[in-house]
Amino acid sequence: MHPERLSELLIKIQDLRIAVLGDFAVDFYFEIDKNPKEYSIETNLSVHLAKKPRAYLGGAGNVAKNVAILGAKVSTFGIRGDDLFGREMMYQCTCLGIDHTNMRVLDVDTPTYTKPMEGAIESNRIDFGTCMDHTQTIASDLIDKLLSESFDWVIINEQFSRPLLHEEHLKNLQINHGLADLRSLGNAANHLPLKVNEEEFRHMRQDVANEISIMKWVNERNNPVLVTLGEKGMIYADSATFHHERALPTHRNIDTVGAGDMVVAAFSLARAAGASIPEACNFASLAVHISIHKVGETGSANPMEMKQKNDEYSTVTH
Repeated sequence: MHPERLSELLIKIQDLRIAVLGDFAVDFYFEIDKNPKEYSIETNLSVHLAKKPRAYLGGAGNVAKNVAILGAKVSTFGIRGDDLFGREMMYQCTCLGIDHTNMRVLDVDTPTYTKPMEGAIESNRIDFGTCMDHTQTIASDLIDKLLSESFDWVIINEQFSRPLLHEEHLKNLQINHGLADLRSLGNAANHLPLKVNEEEFRHMRQDVANEISIMKWVNERNNPVLVTLGEKGMIYADSATFHHERALPTHRNIDTVGAGDMVVAAFSLARAAGASIPEACNFASLAVHISIHKVGETGSANPMEMKQKNDEYSTVTH
């Protein structure tokens, strides 16, 4: 992307109001050593030594974080508990300037992905609060609140096994400008622009993601799709457009956790700022390239990093 055009988009992003609705969580990382160097006097079981605990916004929160770091004004619509991780979630939102007025506090465990890291390898996750029930009324109230306000773009996120939103919510949810990232409810959102990854596409369509299969799906849905393909990049398609944005080559170790969230956030911001489809895909490709090279965290990308990476890429390709 021409540096002046990138700067123009980044400036416009600062004035955007973005809503994020869905499954908010905390990603809690720590480094763990399972070698039995010490034993508990009380249980005589080996003690796993841990260090460097750190937390990040996860799920829909990771999308909101990425939007905020790129400079837009963000409002969140979701559920949390009044507990250790819920307070950490709100602390991080406050630090990022994210409006969390519409995060409903319930008598639940705040959804949290606890991730023990053995070196650069993530061990078995321990999840809190991702199987909440009885969210139907609360979700409806949150949707009503969201629709009563004015936003430049709405991002919908679903990823829990028992999510905040249900099929009926998605069938009735009408947004003029937005993007939905739905892990299991994509077939209930034919009237919404939808982002899926390659595996989700294969599961939903029983087919591989290529130009023919994607365009067939677009024509059936009569709505756009954004398909992320990992190291092969991403494809955007609507009734009049097919654009394949190739991924930037990676170097060193990478961590793709949260990469899809980064694509959703960056593509959405670029489009809301007036970018063309190729520009928005290129903007998202730059952002995700930066984020996946931040190992051991759900990475992000800030405007300065975007400009530096764009300059680096432009120098290489020209």
